[in-house]
Amino acid sequence: MRKRYFFLLFMLLAGEAVAQPDPDSLHYRKVFVTSGMGWGFALGETNEVLQAKFSNSLGLDISLANKRYFAYPSIDFLTFRYNQQVSDPDYPYDLDRGRSNFYILNLAGGIRKQLDKLNAYAFAGPGIGIVVEPRAMVSPGGNQVTIETSTHLTPTLRGGVGADYKIGGFFLFIEMGWLHNFRRIQQRPVNVLSLYGGLKTDVTKLKDNVAKVMGIE
Repeated sequence: MRKRYFFLLFMLLAGEAVAQPDPDSLHYRKVFVTSGMGWGFALGETNEVLQAKFSNSLGLDISLANKRYFAYPSIDFLTFRYNQQVSDPDYPYDLDRGRSNFYILNLAGGIRKQLDKLNAYAFAGPGIGIVVEPRAMVSPGGNQVTIETSTHLTPTLRGGVGADYKIGGFFLFIEMGWLHNFRRIQQRPVNVLSLYGGLKTDVTKLKDNVAKVMGIE
């Protein structure tokens, strides 16, 4: 039911946007590739397990006909230092100072407000993620340790706010987001505060050229 509500809300916003074109917008009929770098901070008791390390994101800012709305599909590549808190019956030893990776596909929609060359925006939407947890396998002789991985699939929900500023053919942006994984990690709820900064590069001409080659106008 939740997925249906998100889908209906997104379609309603997109329909309204297409019906009200505004060529004065900096984003009018534009497509930008977003590339961000920053950190993801685990909140609450999950911080005992996950500590922030350098992370990044990659996505598309797809402007709709109305300057207020945009589609924002993206992928978060979140990296954490991992300190195991709950023993795994398949492994005799707990792991300290390992590394965990989150790969999160976000399917978000957003709304923005243009102030000359500065834009403020907010976004939200569902997603799906792959969570990789490390495990320590010790050889029978006790003289060799192998790091193995445990991988899980989880539905997610992400939202956030940001701002970008136009410089030439691209935008500088800064963004703060909140990510919730519906699957727990080490018996703890997963909520992550992400902070990214980076560039939005205009690739509209590339998109148009590809459309012409494929015969799509």
